[in-house]
Amino acid sequence: MAGKAFDIADGIFFFFKRFGQNPAGALWIALWQMLFGAAAIAAVFYLIWPFYSELIDLVIEVEAGRIDDDEAAFAILQSLFGVYSGGFLAGLVGIIASLMFQGAWLRFLVRREVAPVIPFRFGGDEFRLLGVNIMYIVVLIAAYFGIVTLLVTLGVTGGGLLALSGDAQVAGALGFGLIMYLGFLGVFIGAVYLAIKLSSAPALTVHDRKFRFFESWEATNGVFWPMALTYLVVGILIMILSSVLSAGAALPFLGGMLAVAEPLSDFADANSDPSFEEVMTVLRETVFQPVTASLFAGGLVLFYLMQIMFEGMWHSVAAYNVVRHRADGAGEEGDAPVLGKDHPMGASPTEG
Repeated sequence: MAGKAFDIADGIFFFFKRFGQNPAGALWIALWQMLFGAAAIAAVFYLIWPFYSELIDLVIEVEAGRIDDDEAAFAILQSLFGVYSGGFLAGLVGIIASLMFQGAWLRFLVRREVAPVIPFRFGGDEFRLLGVNIMYIVVLIAAYFGIVTLLVTLGVTGGGLLALSGDAQVAGALGFGLIMYLGFLGVFIGAVYLAIKLSSAPALTVHDRKFRFFESWEATNGVFWPMALTYLVVGILIMILSSVLSAGAALPFLGGMLAVAEPLSDFADANSDPSFEEVMTVLRETVFQPVTASLFAGGLVLFYLMQIMFEGMWHSVAAYNVVRHRADGAGEEGDAPVLGKDHPMGASPTEG
């Protein structure tokens, strides 16, 4: 399957192109993702907070001398068991939620579909994406051991050359440094190459409604450098947008921190040395006030919206490549027409 030529501009702005084609659908997915995320965080907080609260109370009891260290240690271990249990549950919920989010956005990007009512599902697409992500982990582990083996081999080789250099220790040290530098450079280039070659697997899986992983290698044949440049430009755009938007998104957090800092500053004004219990009492009274909690929640919402947009921009590069690869030479609705060389206006520009 030949597919369309890779257009770098289309790859850079593919997320915004899809957003423009169906802004209501994109906003609907983002809204439900925030609702799901808020519900998951609230549930985990509800489960874990009692254990953290108990830990705080234990510290207060120990500081006041009302219980001895042995009793405190046993009680802390019991509380930590609850925290770790809640953390395991939170991790499981996070995996399921991330698969549902990934599936919804990839359906939007590669199939232009938004599931009715609640856009998230946990069906065939999500189970296949789970398999793809497991394969990523397997490849990552294999690459890790391969990189460690390579670097150890280079280190031993360079050390041997340094030992054999004799009086020419400066030359030996330079040779050792050069070997290690080339080794790290080769590892970096290889990691980038492997990441780009396998980047299209999730989008290809959702597009074809079948498990796809190594087929991503074929989908990126001949377009590695355009994809690498596209990822680089998108990464720069994300950094620029992040630096600009973060300033505004941080304002609610700043307001919340000022609300918390004001009562704490009273201790400094009074030149008093507050106990841990007094500090925690002040924090509980201020952080959970409606205004302060709303400021922190607003900041979290703004930062989460930014994260959703940035992740969509980043993953849309691979999604565009899959749409391009499976297009069989035909353009999508809304694409500019491709002109031949015999057209009065001249041929359309091509890559390469």
